Amino acid sequence: MASENRERRAFDPLRDILMAVPGRTVGLVLYIVMALGFCAFLLYGMGWANNQPLVAVIGGVCAAVLLLTTLASLRDQPVIILLSAALMFCLAICAHLGLMEIAPGRMTLLLSPLMEDMWNYDLLTAMAWEDKAWSGGYLIVLGLLSRLESFPWLYAVKLVNLVFIAAGAVCVQRLYLFNGGKPFGAVLASGISMLAITVLMNSGAWTHCDAIYAALSLWGLYLLLAGHPWGGCVLWGLAVGFKLQAAFLFPLLIPMFMERKISLRHLLGLAAGFLALHIPMFLDGQSFMSILGRYNTQITEVAYEGAGLTDNAPGVYGLMVVASVREFSGMGLFFSLFLALLLSMAMVRRGPLTTNQWMRCALLLAFGLPMILPQMNVRALYLALLIALAGARDIRGILAAALVEIISLFGYMKGIFGHDVVPLLVTSLVALVFTFYMITDCLAVQGELRHAES
Repeated sequence: MASENRERRAFDPLRDILMAVPGRTVGLVLYIVMALGFCAFLLYGMGWANNQPLVAVIGGVCAAVLLLTTLASLRDQPVIILLSAALMFCLAICAHLGLMEIAPGRMTLLLSPLMEDMWNYDLLTAMAWEDKAWSGGYLIVLGLLSRLESFPWLYAVKLVNLVFIAAGAVCVQRLYLFNGGKPFGAVLASGISMLAITVLMNSGAWTHCDAIYAALSLWGLYLLLAGHPWGGCVLWGLAVGFKLQAAFLFPLLIPMFMERKISLRHLLGLAAGFLALHIPMFLDGQSFMSILGRYNTQITEVAYEGAGLTDNAPGVYGLMVVASVREFSGMGLFFSLFLALLLSMAMVRRGPLTTNQWMRCALLLAFGLPMILPQMNVRALYLALLIALAGARDIRGILAAALVEIISLFGYMKGIFGHDVVPLLVTSLVALVFTFYMITDCLAVQGELRHAES
């Protein structure tokens, strides 16, 4: 019987190769072959060689970075697992590139006319644009893209988004492993962060670049938890320079300070990151107060441009049929700040915290604050989805990530297609119940809070 098994094994070399665990050199060769093969597929298989090959090159670079990170995470896995993970990321890149041709109304009615106006001025004026109260980071990106003459702006905006989607996926993988998760789960969560329906629609069907501030915020969180306060604070400063909603995680700085993860001097890095994205405005002669006034203008404009108290986002204001924007808008802003400070105080009292507890509190802030802040768009849950996926190391985390995606998806259906899959009232009730559950989960768990992770 043994000789028969050996004979049968000798005639099945393909299975042996696929089940073999490659060494460092073989794994590197496999990585190079997969990366070059995927680039060739993008160029010739998807037809980008004759139609803007730069799209294929950038897509190939994103895939190469993802494959390299995956190879490092799954270095002790057989070849078949490496090939399957590589195929998942390649399909994710293809899915995003497949949406390149979609030109939504936001692109044709807002971004394209804006970049056309920028093109008529010098680069400094474009990056310091004063109309519409754009944030400094986005103005720099749009100003640079407006200099492109032969490359379609639609492709350019979506490629920028794709680069940061890939960066966010890499951070999801790193943060998942840092939180004690298994390598296979980290790779799976990373792939889902690229293939989630809301992530695909955010860029492909809506031409928003929420991936930029979300990736910067997530990498900043990872660096702060991993003991790199300067890098984490600088990235958080850059993130809020792109979008004010990146500040949802800022209440974590108080317990981090009390646990000696950061010092007051590290906040200078946060300020430097924020100010660096507004250098063109300073060079254009704009004052610091006028720059800060842009964020106040953003809040004010949303309230009176038809969004009302909620812009297809679930939360407290989704329960209100009729409410005054003026009174409830100010109340909601200060009430949310009060609750964020209260959570910070509770974290200080409960500390020291484990990495998993830090992740849960970060998810509570990223998901819970949009539930009580006025004039929120459903896109505010983008960062919460990435944090939930990075913390989905057990069944409770998996269910939390799935619920965040489902709640977000219902809002996207209404915001993009005008279709109410589930009434906003029902979605708001579910989201608020989930928020209360996360509050009790963060503050009532005692076992993990008695010791800090090494």
